[in-house]
Amino acid sequence: MDILSVVDYQTVFRAIILSNIYALMALGLNLTYITTKIPSFAHGDLATIGAYTSYLTLAFLVIPLGLPANVYTTFPIAALVAGATAWLTYVAVFRPMIRRGASITSLMIASFGIHYVLFAIVAIIADYVQNTYKVLSRNILLSRWEYVWPGTDFLTSSLINTTIAVAVVTALLYLLLYKTRYGIVMRASIDNLYLARAVGINVERVFAVAWILIGAVTGIAGIYLAMFYTMTEELGWLRLALVFVASVVGGLSNIYGAVLGGYVVGLSTVLGAAYILRPLGVPTEFQLAIPFAFVIAILLFAPQGLAGVISNLVQRGRK
Repeated sequence: MDILSVVDYQTVFRAIILSNIYALMALGLNLTYITTKIPSFAHGDLATIGAYTSYLTLAFLVIPLGLPANVYTTFPIAALVAGATAWLTYVAVFRPMIRRGASITSLMIASFGIHYVLFAIVAIIADYVQNTYKVLSRNILLSRWEYVWPGTDFLTSSLINTTIAVAVVTALLYLLLYKTRYGIVMRASIDNLYLARAVGINVERVFAVAWILIGAVTGIAGIYLAMFYTMTEELGWLRLALVFVASVVGGLSNIYGAVLGGYVVGLSTVLGAAYILRPLGVPTEFQLAIPFAFVIAILLFAPQGLAGVISNLVQRGRK
């Protein structure tokens, strides 16, 4: 049988779209780990904040002013709010704890606390908006405000837009880290924290800027996430486990490994449910077992993640 005749293109497109979204979220999580060695459990809430900022900006600013009603007009504000939130968590909580010599375990527990604080703040704002302004603030999909390219449907346009977003964000991070003075300073701070301080680099300021980038990228990912999953205060939290899988599979210590991990998670979750579980009669509720099985298998043979394997192969090829 011709394989093209059995491929469901909508399923494949959805798999790639979700891969792009998880790649964006994993980029932020990897940058979090690289700078402060914290696998933050509040990371998903930054995505939720980005999604809610986009929706409220549309509802109270963009639409009333008659501006183009698509989510892309809200990107700057969503990135700014999510970036400011991430920066505040670093400056107010993580940085003081790190200065006092807090362990990784203590920092992880603190990130749990931050998650519940951010979760509560989003819930309170959602309740206030709905009760005061009678604007629906839960169980919303931002897909109605996605930009649809001429001659395409929603799914095709989302495929194009999320792919562009991943390519642009990854390229900008590369240019920032490898083609700018700040990038040199940041990589020096990451590679040898104590030496960077010894030569006069303000490491805390460098990491604070990094956390703004973390929040901005994750907030934009949250907007895309809210196009495919109903928006509630649990939007990012419920997908955090898969984001961790993407980061670990790709390699937590490598920014670009996040993209590889995102694709492993997105493709295995959607395509696994469609072409493995469904033919076997297994309920698709068990689809999360597939990416977790992948992470176990990959880490058994490549504990450093896919990016580490590729890096080793490249180095061997140069020799």
